[in-house]
Amino acid sequence: MDRFQVVESFVRVAHGGSFTKAAMQLGLSRALISRRIMDLEARLGVRLLNRSTRSVSLTEEGSAYLVHCEQLLNDMETAEREIARSGKAPLGTIRVLAPKSFGVVCLSDAVIAFSHKHPQIRVSLSLSDFTFRPGDFVEDGFDVAIRIADIRDSSVMARRIAVLKWALCATPEFVEREGAPRGVADLTRYPCLAHLGSDEHDRVWRLTGPGGRAVRVDGPFHSNSALALRKAALAGLGIALLPEYSIAADLAAGTLVRVLPQHTTRRPVMALYARSPHLPQKVRLLIDFLAQWFKRERWAPSI
Repeated sequence: MDRFQVVESFVRVAHGGSFTKAAMQLGLSRALISRRIMDLEARLGVRLLNRSTRSVSLTEEGSAYLVHCEQLLNDMETAEREIARSGKAPLGTIRVLAPKSFGVVCLSDAVIAFSHKHPQIRVSLSLSDFTFRPGDFVEDGFDVAIRIADIRDSSVMARRIAVLKWALCATPEFVEREGAPRGVADLTRYPCLAHLGSDEHDRVWRLTGPGGRAVRVDGPFHSNSALALRKAALAGLGIALLPEYSIAADLAAGTLVRVLPQHTTRRPVMALYARSPHLPQKVRLLIDFLAQWFKRERWAPSI
């Protein structure tokens, strides 16, 4: 027995003073309405209605129960209106998960700008360099996750919001000491600072340019953080492949120099969100804003 339907039937009968009127309002048979009320009285162990051939009236217990039922229905209607409104109006909290280095250097500026534009939306930005499966963020209660990689997972939706350019770099002292590689294949003979992740392909650098190719690298230091890899490169530990946003100041200052400058790689920045027929307006607003914001940034090439 659906308790909500039973409660609604009881309230209709109580207000209309008639099983017939309640049945007509609900589009049900009079017999079904009567049976619902009888079952309800049997479950509660009290008589809620006084019945006669001409009318139906509330007992003392029925009057007390009606107050609670009306409150229940009012609360339900209020909740439904708020939920429906939250799906259309940009209100409430949106939780975002992103890589730490990208989040600190780049995404935080974009999210702060979004908060200025939409102060009615509370944004919670969590940064982590731990790897995760594409769908894990939904289970952890996040609305949006940012990944710097192509996503092929049917359990989530993904939208490209930027493309980042990556460059090979090292300190001038390292290049002077070890010599500059002449081509991509030479990288196998140099200490390289690779990203540390769960994917075995993290140590395979796929570079574009003249004679560009994929090359497997290795070296004395690995990390899952671009900021940590930048520090290792600045310490002269080897050649690093890093996003240009993280080393632009170092290149300008000359503390890092480009290695094989004709060879680069580009990686997409993807915004992931739950697959749902009803995308909350606040999620749509954030993703649209991020796509436009990154398109204006000089370190993020046009999508």
